[in-house]
Amino acid sequence: VVVGGCINQASQKEQIEYTLNWSDGSCFNDNDCEAFEYGCGGNHIVCTSNTTKWKDVISTCEVLENHPSQLGYECSCVVSENKCGWSKRA
Repeated sequence: VVVGGCINQASQKEQIEYTLNWSDGSCFNDNDCEAFEYGCGGNHIVCTSNTTKWKDVISTCEVLENHPSQLGYECSCVVSENKCGWSKRA
């Protein structure tokens, strides 16, 4: 499986509260979600409640400058969506 994702330029400028890009799984609280490094050298990170699903994923070997973890977001449970996602750090 090869995966990818991005946040569009408009989203970066608007400083959105959370994004579900590069995330997977459902949750009830932050303890249900984990920032899991996968792929080539662990350069890709998914916020997930199911790390087993991502264990053997193959990815490209590029630095993802527009990844939520590089834009001030942290892996958490987006309770309003009951999904793991990336929330803006306070």
